Amino acid sequence: MLMSLIKLSVNYNFNKQMKKLIRYLVILSSVLILLSCDKPAPTELVDDSTVEYEVLSKDVNDEYYSNGGDTTGVTQDLKDFPNLISLSGVKETDINGTVHEYSFGQTIVFDRTKPVYDSNRRLLAYQTVTPGVIRIENIRAIEVPFHIRYRDNGVLIDTTLGSKYILFSRLHPLFQYRHNARLNFRLTFLNNDFVNFDIKTPKEITGNVEILGKRADGNLRAKLNWNKENSRDVEIIISGRLISDRKTVMPLYRIKTNDNGKLIIPAKLINQIPSDRFDRLVFTFIRRLEETHNNGNNDLRVSSQSIHSITVNLP
Repeated sequence: MLMSLIKLSVNYNFNKQMKKLIRYLVILSSVLILLSCDKPAPTELVDDSTVEYEVLSKDVNDEYYSNGGDTTGVTQDLKDFPNLISLSGVKETDINGTVHEYSFGQTIVFDRTKPVYDSNRRLLAYQTVTPGVIRIENIRAIEVPFHIRYRDNGVLIDTTLGSKYILFSRLHPLFQYRHNARLNFRLTFLNNDFVNFDIKTPKEITGNVEILGKRADGNLRAKLNWNKENSRDVEIIISGRLISDRKTVMPLYRIKTNDNGKLIIPAKLINQIPSDRFDRLVFTFIRRLEETHNNGNNDLRVSSQSIHSITVNLP
């Protein structure tokens, strides 16, 4: 159900069917960009020296999350990035065990001279610009609206901050993410200057989820396994599908752990997820590489990730 994590409100002029096709795209990721509510979202870190747990929402009644996010499967704040290039190779294993695969890429270029604030003068984001033509593997990306949502004095506001560039393999079949490889990125500016470099991609990640124990006994846990790659960490996002709105998947926990191929999610996390609010869990495994390409005053932050999202029933 990772496909329902990121909603792209796209109005393509060239094809009405395309609008329906990409109404929902992956964006956990992140996996959502959290611009918080009127008050900062509660966050708690627990470190047991090998695993770091972050609680993304203690209040499951607070269903606010931004829908303008990237596809890293990680809750991030784009105010920290000068610009962002994100490439993702995604697998989704649905509740029936069927695997769906696709590739997704996006580039967001911010105008740091045009900040956007809420009514309390809290910085939310920046306006974006589209400085030229972007190609990935010589395939031209298209411009779509860049939407954010935020709650301001109790009112949920949806606004557009300009445009961003995207590539989606179900619209562009020639665009295919290749794992453990290099993908070419090229930005040609309006004055014909250009930036050109290769983006390194990680080895593909493939996960497995097994639910252990019983809720009544207070020992409901999750046993996670994946193909290990000991040279770096992996991140895991645990989300819940709302019973009241089965199109909404709410990120609950983010976990960072050694890429050793195994982890038990303890009962103190899984057992407290209320079954009267959520009927399914989505476990998203992310193996990611990040780097920054220097380009004068417009550094490009590059995030490349392999993602495997698995949906299971919540007992």
